[in-house]
Amino acid sequence: MATILYLLGGQGKSIAEIRRREAIANTFLADPVRNRVIMEAVGYGPSAIESCTEGEISIVGSLRKALQDSDHRRMDAVIVGCGDDPGLYALRELLDMPVIGMTETSCAFASLLGERFSMITTSEESVPETRQLFRKYGTLDKCASIRYLNFAVLDMQQGVVSREEVVDKFVRQVELARQDGAASCIMGCATMAFLLLDEAANAVATIPVINPVKAAVRAAEMLLSLGIRHSDTAYVKPRDMARIRRLLEA
Repeated sequence: MATILYLLGGQGKSIAEIRRREAIANTFLADPVRNRVIMEAVGYGPSAIESCTEGEISIVGSLRKALQDSDHRRMDAVIVGCGDDPGLYALRELLDMPVIGMTETSCAFASLLGERFSMITTSEESVPETRQLFRKYGTLDKCASIRYLNFAVLDMQQGVVSREEVVDKFVRQVELARQDGAASCIMGCATMAFLLLDEAANAVATIPVINPVKAAVRAAEMLLSLGIRHSDTAYVKPRDMARIRRLLEA
């Protein structure tokens, strides 16, 4: 059985919420007999990631957890469990297994569905960071628009705003994205993904919506089945791994 480790960045989520998300992630598997997803909180960093600062802080915890689990051979692939893909390239440098970024993968999937796509994220403050991410992935010219709900991540997690409110606003943003020229939409947040907004939207929207967690789980399975991973030429390992380990253990 192949194990896909879903790294839940930051801290503060209850065990019950982590297990709830883990159960949902396992329903996304194409082959649940041969594969499984385990979800682990890294236990370091902010309670929600909605800025470059929060994302950068969370990376140290993700690197520590991934190296620890890799040493014990607890996983065969890793998913970076945040829409900002924090630490994606660093994890690829450290690990000899597929490492999947939710947004990077979703951009690749969106490119298969049409010429241009839109991102629907949480808040207006997230827009510049999202634009920077698309620039890094070379997909900024494919982005028709970056739209937002103006709901805080923690408010959605804690039910301060109802799922019905989130779904209603999300569906309206999908239709506005179509008017922007998008052929598809990507959700820009894992919390939105675990609310299954794509299923509500795809039932009524005129363009497809990509759930980034679903895309990441399927991409991990695909790479494992093909027996391939990221190139060491693109993601060169640090020369002094012992020093890196000492820094992460400090």
